[in-house]
Amino acid sequence: MNRKSISDSAESTKVVLTLDLGASTTKAIAQVYPDGVPMVITMEPEIADVGYGSIEFLSSQSSVQDNTVWIGIGEEYYVLGALSKSMFAGTSAIRDLKYSYALPKIAALMWLAIRRLGLGVKVDLGIYLQILLPPGEIAHANHLGKQLTQRLKTGVKTPTGKFKCKIRSFNAALEGAGLLTYRSRNVNVNYFQKNIGMLMLGYRNASFTLSMKGNSSKAESTDLGMNWLVSQFVERTAVGLSKEDSRLVKAIVEARDGDFDSLRRLSRKNKPEQIQLDVDLFEKILPLVREEYTRALLRWVKGIAVMDEVLICGGTATFVRHELTQHFDNEGIPICWNGGMELPKYLDTIGLGDRVCDVWGSHISHIKMLDLNLKYDRQDKPLVPDYYVQPPSPLSVAEMRAKNGYLTSKFF
Repeated sequence: MNRKSISDSAESTKVVLTLDLGASTTKAIAQVYPDGVPMVITMEPEIADVGYGSIEFLSSQSSVQDNTVWIGIGEEYYVLGALSKSMFAGTSAIRDLKYSYALPKIAALMWLAIRRLGLGVKVDLGIYLQILLPPGEIAHANHLGKQLTQRLKTGVKTPTGKFKCKIRSFNAALEGAGLLTYRSRNVNVNYFQKNIGMLMLGYRNASFTLSMKGNSSKAESTDLGMNWLVSQFVERTAVGLSKEDSRLVKAIVEARDGDFDSLRRLSRKNKPEQIQLDVDLFEKILPLVREEYTRALLRWVKGIAVMDEVLICGGTATFVRHELTQHFDNEGIPICWNGGMELPKYLDTIGLGDRVCDVWGSHISHIKMLDLNLKYDRQDKPLVPDYYVQPPSPLSVAEMRAKNGYLTSKFF
């Protein structure tokens, strides 16, 4: 873990942000510290570097919409999310390291969080930031933290004006650390007497962390994420599918259970009989690449460590859940899906479910660390209260605060 020392400021508004720079969806949890209710914030992973003329064009539009996300850092400009893909052919930069585009992505997510918390870019802000990175990229965190602190101190350009803030603390944690820590708090697990592995399967990569009797022992990552399987499927079928098509992953997941309608709609053929030939090919190739993916993944895991228990999480894990369960059952290794975490239903306002578990577990640890350092007594008060009022229509920030006590993540 890399850490910039925590300092307090009575005058500034404190915001805690925990984020995962995922390759399929960038996910964050934000809250006003200490008593604000956490909210889930997401952003599509695409990013495009653009010239100032493109920003001038976007700025000339009538209003800032929910997909108008751009950031100016020095003389460089970036458009992010859905707008990046639809207007500028932005990509998720799947082959680049996550930290390569971390600076604009983090700045954009911070701006989104401030807007959705109803604070505005002019408020005096102190940000407590934690990011999750794969094992192979954690060494870059110190440099990233210094860059981020410097840039946000001078300010970055956004659709609503120049955004400045002070980074009060900066932590970088390994992917999966949130669930490992959550699991360690379960007194019935004997966590500190076991060797427990954490297997996280995302879109871009797979990560594995081993805790030996409570001590971090190994941390490795590989390119065997869902993207590997998607690429193999596109190459093996060779009927003109595009691995950049945002519909493809959803269609493959649905086809896992025998529903090939989504893949049928992706066929580029015109005649029904030709489309059916594509579907027949899809039905033949998908089980093959799914088996090959699982075998490659398990070969990798077997070569890393012997363990008493394995925690498994990530969106891709659901896709090969049967195969993983069968393997670890045969090995006599108990599986704990998502570290045994149950996501608070009032937190999951976007419907990502288990895909938020790791960042939520990390956010809990983040808050506990801040409470300790800032000497705040939470008195076992839940972070997510057992209530939620969905507004019938978009409301002003003030009205929504009065109704819910906090802003929903779907309001912009």
